[in-house]
Amino acid sequence: MLGDHAKQAGSLVAPDRLRFDFTHFTAVTPEEQAQIERLVNDEIRRNQKLSVRVMDLEEALKTGAMALFEEKYGDRVRLVEIQGFSRELCGGTHTHWTGELGVFLIIQETGIAAGVRRIEALAGRHALEYINRHRQVFNHAADALKAAPWEVAERIDKILAQQRQMEKELEAFKASAAGRRSADLFDQTEEIVGVKVLVTQVQADNPKILREINDKFKEKFAKGIVVLGAVSEGKVFLLAGVTQEMTDRLHAGNLIKEIVKEVGGSGGGRPDMAQAGGNRPDKLTDALHLAEKLIRDKLGLTH
Repeated sequence: MLGDHAKQAGSLVAPDRLRFDFTHFTAVTPEEQAQIERLVNDEIRRNQKLSVRVMDLEEALKTGAMALFEEKYGDRVRLVEIQGFSRELCGGTHTHWTGELGVFLIIQETGIAAGVRRIEALAGRHALEYINRHRQVFNHAADALKAAPWEVAERIDKILAQQRQMEKELEAFKASAAGRRSADLFDQTEEIVGVKVLVTQVQADNPKILREINDKFKEKFAKGIVVLGAVSEGKVFLLAGVTQEMTDRLHAGNLIKEIVKEVGGSGGGRPDMAQAGGNRPDKLTDALHLAEKLIRDKLGLTH
């Protein structure tokens, strides 16, 4: 089914589960797994009697038997055959009839090494118990969604689509709020020797908001320097932005490296924009004061 290259590379047979390792270079798709399950379960339903014979290795191989670990076989081998389906050399424990397996269910397929895949499966009572547990979970999900079982997938898709739409609307609202916040912040801008300077703490729960404010600052001012700080969940976010016209006088990356030390962090970046983070929220005010001093020094002024 998977190709002639697929060979057994290991196995485990336990009372409650089985594991089968085999050579294969890609993941076994859900469709292929379903085909394997269907093939095995068809043989189980046929309830074939297993034929077990002991014979010489050479004679067994002449019958077309599959030898999986050739180096382990002695002169006499045990041939296990399911008529018209399988003929293998195996010394393990087997059922007398295929129907005794009841049902075969693949529960997982993974890669365990380069070119080696693993299928884990259940049979008989353990497979039915697994199905019943998952049916209970599925029915619980259907009840929670107020949907018939066959409507669950469609209902989940609908909820996820609604969630994505709400997330888009939330991002749009945040962007709008950031725009209004930026306008308010820019009223705090100070002009020093013809350069617009803004050093302030803002309300932000992630660095993205600081970047958005920085972008709007640069859109508004041709010659400017901005340093923003924020605290969220015990973490400090810092950003330094320098308009292109000012990068020959002040390097944003160098500025951020100096001030982030105050908040116990590290960071850096480009001449025009740099970011950093720290874990000392109580020192953010000190970091911003240091930024003001360094900017004034670079512009030829003292604090």
